[in-house]
Amino acid sequence: MKKLLSLIAILSFCVSLSMAQTAPAAATKATAKAKKETSKAKDAAADAKKEAAKAKADAKKDATAAAKKEAAKAKADAKKEATAKAKAAADVKKETTAATTAEVKLKKDGTPDKRFAKTAAAATSDVKLKKDGTPDKRYSATAAKEKATAPAKEVKKEVTAVKKQTTTAVASNANKDYKPTVDRSLKGPNSEVVYTGPRGGKYYINKNGNKTYIKREAE
Repeated sequence: MKKLLSLIAILSFCVSLSMAQTAPAAATKATAKAKKETSKAKDAAADAKKEAAKAKADAKKDATAAAKKEAAKAKADAKKEATAKAKAAADVKKETTAATTAEVKLKKDGTPDKRFAKTAAAATSDVKLKKDGTPDKRYSATAAKEKATAPAKEVKKEVTAVKKQTTTAVASNANKDYKPTVDRSLKGPNSEVVYTGPRGGKYYINKNGNKTYIKREAE
């Protein structure tokens, strides 16, 4: 009987010892698993952040490319329209010259009467004449210069307008992508948070929910 009790005591001790050794191992395994899951979650968050940044960069790139493409198209259309206007003006001038030439007065023998030819030529070129009927060179040079520079001025005007549209489009896209930063050195009149705009301006959000810019003198 004593031997049986001794054997039971020994078995109980072995079981207790085995359980004591198994518990820390299980805890260590659970801790390692938890760390692994945490690491996976961090990696997933980092990947998501990376994908978001890439998507934002791609969207900005696409918007800029689209704005440039539209600006180039508008510039080409404006140049084409200006060229068409210049051509139309040249055609009108050509037709006017042809009509004036057709109306040249003739002498009885069928030859052109030079007295009327000078007047017709002056009317065609808008040249002013002297009292004796000859062209006044003071006005002819000015008129020729104005006619020569008119198409160029028109094209320059169209190009300037296109450049202005391009600048506005690019600035608009830049403003859309800009995130305002907080200027902690300044406060609004009622302790509002002050932000820095895309062009360096300082503003705060008033009680109506609108932007109120701070004057430079007040900074």
